[in-house]
Amino acid sequence: MALHTVHRTGYTAARPGLEAGRLILTLLGAAGLIVGAFLNWSRNTAATSLTDRSLFQNDFTTRTDIVKTVGGIAILIGILAVIGLIDRTGWLSRLAGALGIVLFVLFTVEVYRSADHSLQAGAWLALAGGVVLIIGGMLTPRTSDELPTVVEERERYVAPGDQMPDDRL
Repeated sequence: MALHTVHRTGYTAARPGLEAGRLILTLLGAAGLIVGAFLNWSRNTAATSLTDRSLFQNDFTTRTDIVKTVGGIAILIGILAVIGLIDRTGWLSRLAGALGIVLFVLFTVEVYRSADHSLQAGAWLALAGGVVLIIGGMLTPRTSDELPTVVEERERYVAPGDQMPDDRL
């Protein structure tokens, strides 16, 4: 008498087009954030010179320390997006894209609260980078769960003197 054993496993369908698209879009989005940080954002001032207080106050003063600038934050988000390529789910790339958009929105609100309402190319490039990162982070392979993959047929051992169970029906 033969018994059938079905092993169920989850698998990830490899789709090279999605992987390549995710890689390209993530790198383009990160490049948009990083390059945009070195361009002018407002008042002919690069984001690497604008203090981080520009995100929540009408203080558009400049700094020489890149760590505490709007551009430094944009560069950090771009690096986070590239690190997000390690994980196959893309959640870190999507998070970096959302943070890039939040950075743009916070800066834009303060620019429009001030006297000079000018946004320049660097800010728009950072916004585009954030949107591209979200799109790239969504290009992940789908996982199908519990599909039968192996069916084994094996013989049932009945010890001598034991009675064969009547489960053949």
